[in-house]
Amino acid sequence: MPPSRTEASHLLALCLPALDVVTPHLLRRVDHALDGTPAASLRDDTQIVLAEAINNVVEHAYTGSGFGAVAVSVSVLATALEITLTDWGRPVPDLALCEGRPDPTLLSEGGYGWFLIRSLTSETQHVRVGAENRLLMRIDLPMA
Repeated sequence: MPPSRTEASHLLALCLPALDVVTPHLLRRVDHALDGTPAASLRDDTQIVLAEAINNVVEHAYTGSGFGAVAVSVSVLATALEITLTDWGRPVPDLALCEGRPDPTLLSEGGYGWFLIRSLTSETQHVRVGAENRLLMRIDLPMA
């Protein structure tokens, strides 16, 4: 029986440098942590969501400030996989994350990551607490 919402099964906690070259290692570690859990079928969605979110941290949170870190926590709840990213970089402007669909006719590179994250998650919350950005993402588990 899967754990209840208050009784999460904690799968993984990592804090690594926020660098593009570290992302594949982090994705492999999360993928391995999902083995044998109710969230194993969510591997593809989890990889996309994490890659996009970490890319945002690497590209935006630490731009111009040099080196930074990102902490990743992954847990399985009764009804969802929960992923929390924490970074200590610059705050998201006005805590505003790109809303809606990107317009492909504009040939812009921006906005597609947040669109993918929102499309593949059932819940996304971003808060700034002191010097920390915290992004919580939940992906619903398949119904049994």
